[in-house]
This record gives sequence, C-alpha cells and structure tokens, in this order.
Amino acid sequence: MENFRQDLVQIFDTLRNQDKVKTALNFLQQDAANTIAQQKQLVVIEAPTFQEEKRSKAYAQMLQEAGLKDIQTDDRHNVWGKIYGYGKTGKAVLLEGHLDTVFQYGAVKSIIEKDGKLHAPGICDDTRALAANLSVLRAFLKQEIIPYHDIIIAGTVSEEGLGAMSGMKYLLEHLKGQLIATISIDGFSRAAFYYNATGMINYDVTYTGPGGHAYTAFGTPSAVHAMGRAIALLADIQVPTVPKTTFTVSLVQGGQAIHGIAQKANFKINMRSDAASELAKLEQKALAAFQQGALLENQRWQKPDTIKVAYEKIMNIPAGSQPEDAAIVQITKLATRALGITPKPKTGGCTNGNMSIAAGIPAVTLGRGGEEYGAHTLNEWFNPEGVYACEQKSLLMLLALAGGQNIVKPAQL
Repeated sequence: MENFRQDLVQIFDTLRNQDKVKTALNFLQQDAANTIAQQKQLVVIEAPTFQEEKRSKAYAQMLQEAGLKDIQTDDRHNVWGKIYGYGKTGKAVLLEGHLDTVFQYGAVKSIIEKDGKLHAPGICDDTRALAANLSVLRAFLKQEIIPYHDIIIAGTVSEEGLGAMSGMKYLLEHLKGQLIATISIDGFSRAAFYYNATGMINYDVTYTGPGGHAYTAFGTPSAVHAMGRAIALLADIQVPTVPKTTFTVSLVQGGQAIHGIAQKANFKINMRSDAASELAKLEQKALAAFQQGALLENQRWQKPDTIKVAYEKIMNIPAGSQPEDAAIVQITKLATRALGITPKPKTGGCTNGNMSIAAGIPAVTLGRGGEEYGAHTLNEWFNPEGVYACEQKSLLMLLALAGGQNIVKPAQL
C-alpha cells in the first residue's frame, strides 16, 4: 500500500465531495464532442517546428473565445493567458501543450474517420493537448471556479526535433518567479505520466580531407573511412541500463563519387540518459571517439593531420529528476486514482517538463487520455473514447495546486 501525505489525501477527499467539482468533472465528459471538434480544426492548421505562427494565432482566438484573460503572444509565437486567482499572490500554475508537430507542410491532406478513430498526422502529438486544455478552461469558467493562485494556459512552440523544447524554455524565462508548478500534456494513455527528465544531446560531426581518385590516389586517408572508424568506436561504448542511457548514430552521408576517395563525410549522433551525470560521461566518450576516428585513419596511411574532424552540439536538453514521493508526483497519483484509474508513473521522458525540472519547478507531464497509435508517423491515429479523463485529471490537479475559492486550499509543495 502506497503512503501519501495526509494533507494531500485530505485535499482529494475534499474535492470528491464538492458539488461544484462533481459538476465540472461531468461537464468535461459532456464537452468531449466540442473538444474533438476543436482538435480536428487545429490539426489541419499545419505547424512544423519553427513555423507555428498560423496555428498560434488560431489557438489564441480559441483561448479568447473560451474566456481566457490577458492573452499574450511572444516573438516566437508562444501564446498564453490567465485565469486570475482571488488570492492575488502573483503565483501561478501552468497548464500547457505544444503547438508544433514533426511533419512538414503537406503531410495533413485530410482527417479520415474510420472505426471510431481519427486518422491524421499530428492528431495526437500534440494537437490533442491543445484541445484538451481548452475544455479544462471552459470547465473552470462555466462552473465559476475561481482559483487561489493564477492558472496560466499556454500553447508552446518548438518542442519537437531541433526545437529542443526551446519554446517552453523561453516561456519559463518570461514567467520567471511566478510558477509554482507546471503540467504538460504530452504522451500516451490516461494512466501514464512522466515526472523525471531524460536529457538529450545531439552532435553533428564532419570529417574532411583532400580526397582523390580511388585508384591513382590510393593511400590518401578517406573522410568516409575516418567516419566509419569513429562510428565503430561509438558502437562499442558501454552504457548503464539503470539509469537508462542510450545512443545512436544516424543520418550518415559522405563521398562525392563511387570511384573517389571521400573528401567529406558527415553523421549525427543522438545521446540520452535519465541521469545528467551519465549523459555527461557518454558525451565525453563520444567526443573522444570523434577525434580517434580521424587519428586512426591518418595513422593507417602514415599521413598525420590529413583528415580533419569538426563537430557541433546541435541539441542540449537537460536531464533532471524528482523523487517519487515529491508532492507533485503524489498529487498526480491521487488525481489519477480519484478517477478510478491506476497511475503508471514513468521514470524517463523527454518533454517540455524537462525545462521546468531543470529550472527547479515541480512538473509532471500527463498523457493525452486516449488510445493512440503511430505518433511521429504518417499513420498516426487517435481514439476519442473516454479521452475526457485527461481533462478531468488536469482539473483536479489544478485545483490541488492552485486551490479553489470555497472548495479547497492549495497544496504545500
């Protein structure tokens, strides 16, 4: 039997017995059709990473129509606004989903509805979160629930790929000193949630040399061979299973002709770990392998300094952790249990929550609430059945964290 702080247990006992909360939870279930309709409206407004302006404007309009106050958009197209708290504390809880998808323009040609599922690239990740948070906003305002602390609802940019959660980082800098906690909606299922931050580092590595004719210049060190030597060294690096630490070389290219000694070769490497210390160790081993690849190729042909290597860190997402008995984690579990769902905490995860955890802000990332398949593929689909559990969980957590007038006092974190 899991032990929970008694004050947190009492908060959820209080919430379960409040008529206004019951009505709000029921509203979220009834509002599911509106939520799905807005999800479909948003998914056809394509938003590749770094190109989110059009969807940002549409989302700002939806937030305004739902009744959010003081809506702002920054120069990167993050958009957010507030439900003002009666406590006038200047503190807030953030609920957010990201605006961008991994797909380029033209990927979303239509939404296919088949077997009760919605088929479209980006229909889940993270369009679903944007629509879900609109429903939570409507529940607060229609039921006239006034929090003690402010609640900020946001659509963030540049979460995916080389965006590297930079939109969330930028928003946190703007809101510095205000945030008590953050809740991100991203990932699968109604039971799973992430409370730790898997760090990620990507490098772009390039080898260059003089090259030459494959026959007449034989003996000249090859950029492709140097790259191959480095990749072989990288492949043999041993990493721990716990904390989970991974790496992969990808996007390999090089050479200029089938009958030519390569003048240039390039690869990229992705490295991740649930622990910052292990990620740092892996990075140092990788840097050594980059250098060693060039050195070994030059030594093979006894031509020092012929092959050169250059590398650039193109992504650096911080790792971080929170104890499983942290208040934010207990609140997430209790909110999940309150809906009759067994919580499934995940120790890893690379989401916008990484940026909050790195900044010392308590944070969790909740699943989008429904059955889904094929995220980051053209075959992505979403099953709307029972998805309102996501919104219900968000509402309960916001009340626990931000409090509610004549309902409950906010939890101590």
